Amino acid sequence: MQALEKTHDPAKGNILSLYTVNGRIKCGFKTGFFQLEYLKDSVVKEAELIRKGKRWFFNVVLDIPDVPIKKEGTIIAIDVGENNIATTSNGTIHGGGKLRHERDKFLERRGKLQSNGSQSARRCLKRISGIERRHVKKTNHIISKAIVKEAVEKDAKVIVLEKLTNIRKRIKGKKRIRSRLHRWSWYELQQFVEYKAQACGIDVVYVNPAYTSQTCSKCDCLGSRHKHLFKCSNCVSYQHSDRNAAINLLKLGESVVSSTAPVNVPMVMAV
Repeated sequence: MQALEKTHDPAKGNILSLYTVNGRIKCGFKTGFFQLEYLKDSVVKEAELIRKGKRWFFNVVLDIPDVPIKKEGTIIAIDVGENNIATTSNGTIHGGGKLRHERDKFLERRGKLQSNGSQSARRCLKRISGIERRHVKKTNHIISKAIVKEAVEKDAKVIVLEKLTNIRKRIKGKKRIRSRLHRWSWYELQQFVEYKAQACGIDVVYVNPAYTSQTCSKCDCLGSRHKHLFKCSNCVSYQHSDRNAAINLLKLGESVVSSTAPVNVPMVMAV
């Protein structure tokens, strides 16, 4: 089937007009409030009718008008990790403990299935891998939506994210930890944040995160980090390690936006 026409008229209801091998047919369809908001100001470009189980879905590609990027406003930065999936420079923490526990269970079951090696075990392995991937994607959508919502509430014009180049090469730890971290999609989370932010008129910039987790955000000296605690021996301050890194990213982002300093220069001063 090929979709040719779609109408939404409160008097007639939702109607799809489709070409089939037996000619054109018209059928009703249901949309949620979220989809209707997109359909109001968008142009339908392409569409595909697909079947999942006993249900039919109509996937539509929309041409959405660009939202002007804000010229005035604040800036917030996001530090990503596994223990805390995302931490904003305002201090909002999106924890990852529950997700980490669930992924550990997936990892344990995956190991048993891989050691089994039977055909049924391979089918089960493929199935649970899909479940895990969809769960991570859903989590990334929820967190990215919350981040952009906070940015809107804080009247932000820019969200600062860290460049993740070679992040997997920098991962250290035991085999179990490396395996879990290598399957985490930080890039996907950032992509979700980027397109949701741009839909709200908020720009996104990427900065080099070098030394941001080792530098004190108050005095710019090197400090020590242990799990969630960052300690600076120079100014004798104690901070949450992830928020400290997010504030350092914020400083770098501000320098990029104002074009007053290069991005790749670490904020480290001699002690």
